[in-house]
Amino acid sequence: MAKEESRPQLLVVVSDLHCGSSVGLMPPDSESINGNTIGFGKNVHQAWLWEKWQEAQAQVSEIAGNDPFCLVVNGDATEGIHHKSPEVVASLIELHCKMAAESLRLLSQAAAQTLVTKGTECHTHEIESYLAKLIGAKDGVAREKWLFRIHGCLIDATHHIGVTSRAYLEATAMSIAMGNARLNSLRSGHEPAKVFLRAHRHCGGWFSDGSSMLCITGGWQFLTRHAHKVVPDAIPRPSMMVLDWRNAPEGGLPTVHNLHFNPPAPEVVDL
Repeated sequence: MAKEESRPQLLVVVSDLHCGSSVGLMPPDSESINGNTIGFGKNVHQAWLWEKWQEAQAQVSEIAGNDPFCLVVNGDATEGIHHKSPEVVASLIELHCKMAAESLRLLSQAAAQTLVTKGTECHTHEIESYLAKLIGAKDGVAREKWLFRIHGCLIDATHHIGVTSRAYLEATAMSIAMGNARLNSLRSGHEPAKVFLRAHRHCGGWFSDGSSMLCITGGWQFLTRHAHKVVPDAIPRPSMMVLDWRNAPEGGLPTVHNLHFNPPAPEVVDL
């Protein structure tokens, strides 16, 4: 049993790295199974994402200081081979997984405990438990949903949530998802969570009604060809979240540190 003072009161949440995508997160020098080096070269999107990934990790370190933290990798760490997409940097999802493990290495090594959730099948191909083993996550397995406590607060972490193309309705969608989750728990006689972690939408943010909160982490992927079709006006804002219970009462809600990054504005062409 851990001593009271050593219990983690910080939670770092990341999701939607989409490693293996030509517009997703990728370490600068990955190695194929044949020993070839795969880098992002002149791909300015991946160079920017990797730079901001390093900045986010530095901010996590600054916030945490010497205090222990737990890590949740909330799905879609890999891009996968799907829909005959040409927007991948390697044809083997195992390499996508190794890219994700290398990207997560510093965070997972520093974490007191790591949890991996399952993501979208076409992106992960059920490879999440392999990733969990690579990064030393709890039990070496990934789950559809994790329920766990930090500082007496029950947390519900799963990848999927409904999406909306209307930015001005994002808070409504979060409120609906949180309300549904609480009601379904209550009418089944289960303890409702106080903090809900979701991902999938690539649009980060958080909503609280004062007694519970729902947090969504932003995706580390620029728009794919498919996204240009279904959400052409979206502007990716990758993020990490740090939930901080250090100054909260036992069982209370955490302070949210939403570490997000705005990409440079696109080029405007003079005609």
